[in-house]
Amino acid sequence: MTIVDILEFLDSKAPLCSAESYDNVGLLVGGESTEVTGVCCCLDITHDVIREAAGKGADLIVSHHPVIFGGLKNVPEWSPVAALIRHDIAAIAMHTNFDIAEDGVNDTLVELLEFQSAGVLEITRGDKGFGAVCDIVLEHSPKSLAEYCKDRLMLDSVKYSRKPKAIKRIAVCCGGGVSSDVMQIAREKGCDAIISGDIKHNFWIEAENCGIALIDAGHFGTEKSAANRLAKLITEKFPSVPVFSAECEQDPCGYL
Repeated sequence: MTIVDILEFLDSKAPLCSAESYDNVGLLVGGESTEVTGVCCCLDITHDVIREAAGKGADLIVSHHPVIFGGLKNVPEWSPVAALIRHDIAAIAMHTNFDIAEDGVNDTLVELLEFQSAGVLEITRGDKGFGAVCDIVLEHSPKSLAEYCKDRLMLDSVKYSRKPKAIKRIAVCCGGGVSSDVMQIAREKGCDAIISGDIKHNFWIEAENCGIALIDAGHFGTEKSAANRLAKLITEKFPSVPVFSAECEQDPCGYL
């Protein structure tokens, strides 16, 4: 089995062409014809992940976030790209295309929260789109919903809107999914709250003014499940190849 076999399979599950125009997905390091003897899946390619992959005999890392994102003009010695080359490890990224895919990152987040999706929040391509709208059985307050997210996602910390509000319909957007457009769509769809990560200060103020509660479970917290989902998909398709999720990954931020 070669890298192109895995790449074509992943493309069939989350088409590379469905990624956002600014994104950088697909095979970023290595050659398509390389034989694969082991696959490591992760959220981010760090030096710790590369060392774990090399130590466990993986010659391919499939990550959610691209190890090469913007224009790359040089490869310094400290760069993970340089480390991948030194260890002869290839890298594939499945980013915004995997966010919106069926059984992708956002669907996995909804499953972990044990919500039932009532549809896509924002349709971007055909019947695919970003985020999910979920109706919950038990009414929450912003604080109780934050506590629920903290427990279900096994997080150290969750930020939430202080202003009291009854919450019955929720928009779920993995990663840094909040913008003015997203809040407008959420309001139009009757959402009382948005669960996402990396929410900037101005959106907290906008949300308070327009009557939507925000729950910030962190970028890492809302997307760390990507690695396990990628590993599961690849294992089911290629059962003869060792596939694992990086055990060393942790939120790079500490909390007091």
